[in-house]
Amino acid sequence: MPIVIPRLVTEVFQHTNFRGRMGYVIEPVQHTRHIGFQDNISSLRIYKGPNFSSNPNYKVILYQHANFRGKKLALGPGFYPNLHDTAYNFADRISSINFGSTLEVVGPEWGTIPLIVDCYEHTEFRGRKITILRDIANLRDAQGGTWFEDRISSIRLFKGPDFPPHGVDVVFYEHPEFEGASLSVRMEPMEYKKELPNLHLLPQNFGDSISAIKIEGWASSGEFTEMVFEDEFIGNQMRPEWRWEDPKGGGSWAERQGYLEMHTEPGQDLWHGASGRGGDMSAPRLLMEVVGDFAIETRMRISPQQREHGGLLIWKNPTRFLRLEKTSGPHAFRGDVRFERHVNRAFHLRGRGGGLRNARELFLRMERRGNQFSAFASGDGIQWQSCGQTNVGMGNQVNVGLHALCPGNIPPTLTRFDFFRVFKRKSEAAEYRPIIAQRDEVSDEERERQIADRRGRAMRDLI
Repeated sequence: MPIVIPRLVTEVFQHTNFRGRMGYVIEPVQHTRHIGFQDNISSLRIYKGPNFSSNPNYKVILYQHANFRGKKLALGPGFYPNLHDTAYNFADRISSINFGSTLEVVGPEWGTIPLIVDCYEHTEFRGRKITILRDIANLRDAQGGTWFEDRISSIRLFKGPDFPPHGVDVVFYEHPEFEGASLSVRMEPMEYKKELPNLHLLPQNFGDSISAIKIEGWASSGEFTEMVFEDEFIGNQMRPEWRWEDPKGGGSWAERQGYLEMHTEPGQDLWHGASGRGGDMSAPRLLMEVVGDFAIETRMRISPQQREHGGLLIWKNPTRFLRLEKTSGPHAFRGDVRFERHVNRAFHLRGRGGGLRNARELFLRMERRGNQFSAFASGDGIQWQSCGQTNVGMGNQVNVGLHALCPGNIPPTLTRFDFFRVFKRKSEAAEYRPIIAQRDEVSDEERERQIADRRGRAMRDLI
């Protein structure tokens, strides 16, 4: 079977704004029912593939009917969140997909691709195939293709257009959420491709037993390079941009002449419970408002006892936020770095930072491009690895900052941050204006929470 070196890689979604079931297309599809998307594609992203430079006029051509017939729409590299839009009027009617040269009309570029991983249902690259460009925490999840859990028997890797100079490791896990036995496959810079035609013959016998996949070797983008805010926590005066939130008063913070220290008591958390009921939203956080796209970054000092449990937070409201954090050693997550999405009272693990459980210092970084959020972690601030990506609608203005947790009944946590930084694109840095926190004004959400807390204290006093 010939190897396909794609000029374009297309990521298709069932719903608008890159939601719902997702799949990748790198070669012509005569009928989209073969990939599970018959007449139900409503948004898509198009990446430049490793062979794109050979024909910069190359486009993805979407057809109304099977076998490349009927009305058609040609799109170049970029992202297209709503094919229902009158500019396209092509949603839920795509029955075949092809590629070809047309006049250049380039859309906004999106994302990076260090490596392309083709996974096949049968040995010798036969049967159904799934193409992986991003970490997938659960192959039984609809986002990863429900029909590919424990069904991968052969694998083919080849370089993406953003292959890093230090190489890439792809780690295949036995269980969802990057748990269980693992198989690591290394791709060196001098290698063009790598093939594993039969996973059943490996010493680990990894055939039909893969449930999660992680691509190690990412680097955070060079897009956000201009630092527009920095706090190194020198002195005892809070910067006017910051707002301290501690709903139940169980946390505390102090600037210790060069680092920020956040103390949290047992039971303070930021989640809504396993089924969206119960849980706890009382974890303390230090927040500031930011508008538009950005990158945020911090460095944490990790103690030998691993008492730290916290990290970066992007916060819209209690039902819509993202956490990138180092967990504590006594917790069930055993010091892992985790990227979590909390939307509509539902929790999703988007990825983990591998090999950083015992790091003595830890760098965390999150980047926003519209509704797309990326998370990264590093042990030295130079070589970054991806902790996952997700898409969440949050509006133009959000809160960003630092948080600390003490979930369950683990001992009190003590989390230290050396700095907090905000970066913008060079073209946007000159327009950045810090937003001063309005501490005298209380939001409706905060007012309701204060009233509920007062009611709770009053009831306890009566009892």
